[in-house]
Amino acid sequence: MSTSVLSGPWLLVLTLSAANPVPTPSQVKTAPSPPSGGVPMRIQLRLSKAQLVTSEDMDVRIALSNESATPLEFPDPFRHSDQSLTYTVTGPEYPKGHAVNHYTVIEREGTQPLGGVVAPQVRLGSGRVLESVVPLQEWAPIRQPGRYRLTARLQAAGIDTVSAPVEFDVVTGRPNSASAGVMIGGGPYSGVGTVWLQHLEGQTLLMQAVFVDETDEDGRGVSRRTSKVLGAVAPDASDALAPWTNDAPGGEAVSWVLWRQGASILALAPPATLTAPFRFDLETPPERLIRPPLETHAGELFVPIVEAGGRGLRLLRFQSSMDAPNVTPGKEVGRVRLPSVPLSARATLQPASVGNGISIVLVSEAAGGLEVQHVRATSAGRLSRVASTLLRGLSALPDSEPGVWIDDSGHVHAALVAASLKNPRQPMLAEVRFRSDGRLVAPPSMTPLPELPTSARAAVARHCHLPHSDRAGEVRWAILLEDGRLMHSGQRGPPSSPKQPVASPLELIEMLQGTFILTTDPIRGPEFEWL
Repeated sequence: MSTSVLSGPWLLVLTLSAANPVPTPSQVKTAPSPPSGGVPMRIQLRLSKAQLVTSEDMDVRIALSNESATPLEFPDPFRHSDQSLTYTVTGPEYPKGHAVNHYTVIEREGTQPLGGVVAPQVRLGSGRVLESVVPLQEWAPIRQPGRYRLTARLQAAGIDTVSAPVEFDVVTGRPNSASAGVMIGGGPYSGVGTVWLQHLEGQTLLMQAVFVDETDEDGRGVSRRTSKVLGAVAPDASDALAPWTNDAPGGEAVSWVLWRQGASILALAPPATLTAPFRFDLETPPERLIRPPLETHAGELFVPIVEAGGRGLRLLRFQSSMDAPNVTPGKEVGRVRLPSVPLSARATLQPASVGNGISIVLVSEAAGGLEVQHVRATSAGRLSRVASTLLRGLSALPDSEPGVWIDDSGHVHAALVAASLKNPRQPMLAEVRFRSDGRLVAPPSMTPLPELPTSARAAVARHCHLPHSDRAGEVRWAILLEDGRLMHSGQRGPPSSPKQPVASPLELIEMLQGTFILTTDPIRGPEFEWL
């Protein structure tokens, strides 16, 4: 956290993280107290907004003002070793008050050494202001809706003063299932972006959150790093999607978010806003948007769609950059006719090392089984249907989505969980490989999976996309049963019961600790659960 001493109007953002010290009666005090010894120090708190959605980040701005005629010296209250400046949140989540300071937060997280560290002295001149920024949801996570009160108290060098309280409301709503986007080849610690729609008090909000894989020797797992409301969208908005990208870590030109409104495909990236987004208007609403949208390091966003009626595949492209002055319309860059209506589909990008080529795998019904079609696109987006193969003796499971992955040599790997035509309770894992030119390498392989104890509601297959991993290219799968239980690869024993409802369509993400499935907390929205 950075600090500054200003003479003009102050600006301070305070973000709080979780800690669990037991507050003393003085710490939960909410009314301003007079300075001890007549030292006129004043604390001011300002919130970035008066209402936030559950789990949304919120900035609190704090300013320490020396209103005396002489300079004041005290330990820097914005250093990690400080215990003199305490923030207390009171409300439904913390009915008795929850008090935290820098020291308790760092001590809990264990991210920095604390032994023997002493905060440096600060000299604050008369009329000067010391400011800083703290994140509320990190220091004191709030999950329960209701009205909350926040105060700050400084006790140091003869100073004992409490800010006037500030109040805010936390509201909740009904979150839709989220979509997740990853950085292909970005490494195990790359963030996982999620996008979803939250229905709240007659509004539909577009939400975004970033999760980070913090697995280490202590096994921390995946944590939500940021969460924000991008703004309100039309009530009939749907298909909020986060793109997958092959951009290098830290090198992304722009970060895209996508959603649909009827027959219009809308996208957000600089310099667009929610009221003036990038857009492409189709003639009629599409049969489906093929997940995920694909983002390149050149600032492009490719969106494959199956047109109304299901007999045509189209590829849309949006493009921008961080310094783009105008919002340009999206354009159609490729189209190909399909011999049959696809039941499911999945798209992916080549690794950045071998270019920005796109592969789209579509699965449709065929005589005697399922047909897998492989459609390739050049970096410019021109589509061509290059191969198809029959998965003989298989039938589709409901809401099943194939997995597709391109390795460093350009070979395309596709996988699908399907059912045996002879025995619908017998799931099969079908795997297909295509050469770098898109042609079939060899006949598909079929692997029996454990028999289903009841009917399947949905299924998914995914490849490990982590570079330099001994699991790279391995296939993970999951089957959601009608009773809500989950079967998955690597499982020992009977089907498991997820802690939260599983997001639909199913999404598996490979991380350091293993495979995670995306779920939807009815209050907080997306969460990742370790399988």
